[in-house]
Amino acid sequence: MLSLRKLFFDPAPPTEEQLTRGRRCLIAEGAVAGVLYSIGTGNFMTGYLGQMGASVSFCALMAMIPQAGCILQFFSPLLFERLHHRKLAIWSLCVVFRFSLSLTFLLPARMGPQAEGMAFVLYTLAFAAAGAVTPGLQHMTIGLAPPEARGRFFAVKDIVANCVNSGCTLVLGRLLDAWIAAGHAAAGYSAVGAVCLALAALDAALLAATRENPVAFTSRMRLREVLHPLRDATFRPMLLYSVLGGAFGGFATPFLTVYQMRVLGLSHTFLTTVGVVSAVAGMAGSWLLGRWADRTNWRRVIRAAAACSLSCTLGWALVQPAWAPWLAPVLMVASHGCACGSSTATHTLQNACSPNTPKKAYICTTAALASMVACASAAVATAVQPLLALPLGNGSIRVLFVLAAVGGFANLAVNGRRLPAVK
Repeated sequence: MLSLRKLFFDPAPPTEEQLTRGRRCLIAEGAVAGVLYSIGTGNFMTGYLGQMGASVSFCALMAMIPQAGCILQFFSPLLFERLHHRKLAIWSLCVVFRFSLSLTFLLPARMGPQAEGMAFVLYTLAFAAAGAVTPGLQHMTIGLAPPEARGRFFAVKDIVANCVNSGCTLVLGRLLDAWIAAGHAAAGYSAVGAVCLALAALDAALLAATRENPVAFTSRMRLREVLHPLRDATFRPMLLYSVLGGAFGGFATPFLTVYQMRVLGLSHTFLTTVGVVSAVAGMAGSWLLGRWADRTNWRRVIRAAAACSLSCTLGWALVQPAWAPWLAPVLMVASHGCACGSSTATHTLQNACSPNTPKKAYICTTAALASMVACASAAVATAVQPLLALPLGNGSIRVLFVLAAVGGFANLAVNGRRLPAVK
């Protein structure tokens, strides 16, 4: 009992040695968590659900759950701001997240008719915990980062996570394709689940070994502040553009991975390999578009990046299986590069358009509303797609891509023009 109390509620201030060890643990934990997240939200999960016999609409519904979980990030500071020692709450939620995600690959396939229901419950539990813990874990990381070298610390953390994630998913994708080719798909996905379970245990050990450095939680936000962005005429175009962007994006985003695998016939190895290239493109896109914004303004960057991303969405509707091996990488790399640059530009413009007080309310409200609307439109799309599939077959997904692109372009033409031109 004493050791557990010291592990999670140590009253003594951390030594420099403990802080250094904690930083190393968090860098390693970030890499492990990144691999788990990639496995649980990408083509591995889609392939597993397909192997279970899940429908296209169910795969799309599952693909939207991570974004739905993000909505809890809006409310979780109400928990963490009341705690001085947050490590136990963070550790517990991370354990629920990682192990529930791992068990999604292991339990449902053994439950027959109840498989989809069990997968849905475990997956929802996982990403509800993920959404709830994210602000607390981010704050714990900031508390351990050296103030004089915080930028370097986060850069190292991100680089290590990206490198480990790329290497692990590439190897796992190739091994899984070999199992599938040999006719042992079920065994392959069980092995993926076992890997996730081992990573979840390692993640729990690393977080437990991390020495917390309690600092004041500055995320306190009054409920009435949520209404400020809605009433602010200057910020309203930014809010409307973001919310409508989420609404139209919800028609397409959940279906993309299942479309790539089931309709275009792309393998795990192919998607993970192109995913690594896309990650590099994302970093390059952020850098190039940032430099362009310095010369022009962030509105122009948002409009150009959004136009490129929407063109890629429309492009997916036109891709045929025979063209996919050479056209799919172009669309994936271009869309990811633009998405990263657009995300940076959008956050920068939101920050510039919102007042200093209460800035947090503006940014959090925008993110929460956009996520809620995106989830609602995704729910509508998953309900409509089976009806469209009756006359159109695989063309039903292409129709949703077209609707998403046309709606997105309309939002860009109307609300994108009203965004402030901020440098």
